[in-house]
Amino acid sequence: MSATKIYKENRLYNFLRFIVDRYIHNSFRTYECHGRENVPTDGPVIFAPNHASALMDPFAVLALSPEKKVFVARADVFKHPLARKILTTFKIMPINRRRDGLRTVKNNDEIIEKSIDVLLHDTNFCILPEGTHRSMHSLLPLGKGLSRIALGTYRRIGSEKPVYIVPVGCEYGDYYRFRSTLLLQIGEPINVSKYIGSHPDMTDPDLLNGIKEITREAMTRQIVYVKDDEDYDAVWELAKMTCPVDETKLRKRFDANRATVSRIEAFKEKEPQKAASLFERVRAFSRRRRENRISLLVTSSRHPWLQLVMLTLFTALSFPLFLLYAGASLPVWTVAEILAARCKDKAFCNSMRCCSCIVLWSLLFIVEVVLAFCFLPWYWAVTVTLLIVPAPLLVYDFFELYRRVASTWRWAFMPSLRKERKEILDYFSEVC
Repeated sequence: MSATKIYKENRLYNFLRFIVDRYIHNSFRTYECHGRENVPTDGPVIFAPNHASALMDPFAVLALSPEKKVFVARADVFKHPLARKILTTFKIMPINRRRDGLRTVKNNDEIIEKSIDVLLHDTNFCILPEGTHRSMHSLLPLGKGLSRIALGTYRRIGSEKPVYIVPVGCEYGDYYRFRSTLLLQIGEPINVSKYIGSHPDMTDPDLLNGIKEITREAMTRQIVYVKDDEDYDAVWELAKMTCPVDETKLRKRFDANRATVSRIEAFKEKEPQKAASLFERVRAFSRRRRENRISLLVTSSRHPWLQLVMLTLFTALSFPLFLLYAGASLPVWTVAEILAARCKDKAFCNSMRCCSCIVLWSLLFIVEVVLAFCFLPWYWAVTVTLLIVPAPLLVYDFFELYRRVASTWRWAFMPSLRKERKEILDYFSEVC
């Protein structure tokens, strides 16, 4: 498939999309998508998500709707001929970044034109405007690629159809734990055509900057945005300590986190010295918690001993299931963890795990089902098939369960740390 015709229908792509979308949704214990109704249908659409978790971000945008979408990815991953062929099959085009050198960035003119061509052929397009990923609840400065594509599409399409940018927020429960949670928020579309039309005297450079700024503001509203300054870690730790951790109500947690961060920032501005003292206490608590390998998720329990008994009992009763799932998918999660361990950038670990499940489990599952029907009575073969369908995914759920059990044991036997947490939250409630 030629890169210039990347928007064309492709049977292999359509078949693989169905499989990949299922895996992407199931890569999270809880997956919520809000705002699908905000995606326009009367003109070209450019999705603009934040970039916090490597490949999981474009995967999330891909799976939010069944329509085909064309993406751009950093050019260096296209160097190998096989990688280029696979990526092109999945409708991904290369784009150079400033860090790759100014000479390479000049080559983006061709990609910009191809991107515009994609949009003119009624195919949704996605670009991660930050240019590189960073696992933080913040945003890096946006590049001009998004603005150039939007403005170029407007110049080509004129008043025939409006051109839209749709801001997308990817809110992960944990950036580094597979099978965590994902809240996908689709904001109100930015009508680029209307914006350009309302500023007839603006030069192109000013229009590019204007589009970039309104996109950044819209993206900020779709995430729990924490200022990237020296207090970032303390603010985010305090917000998580204060807010609910119910992993089945992601929107409620999102709203609570945003409200809490706003309260903290207002307190910081009004009482900088008191805020600095509070942040220092939060940092000290965070250091002790991490040194003792205690997950923040278990610290919110009002009855740690009851939680400990229940989790331990459930772990013991479910252990045979873990052995079944771990044995059935042993090559999959073993390879995934080896790849993750060798990955220098932790943000790529979940991408490695997801891709390993897509490729390896799809093949291994077929082999195991065939063997089951060859050597077992049909009713037992059907039973085995149904039991092992989610095997590698549930293995990671068990890994998380065991981590939380161990964390709860440590938390239960640290009354001084529990007292420290309570004092911090009581003080925060008093001053804020």
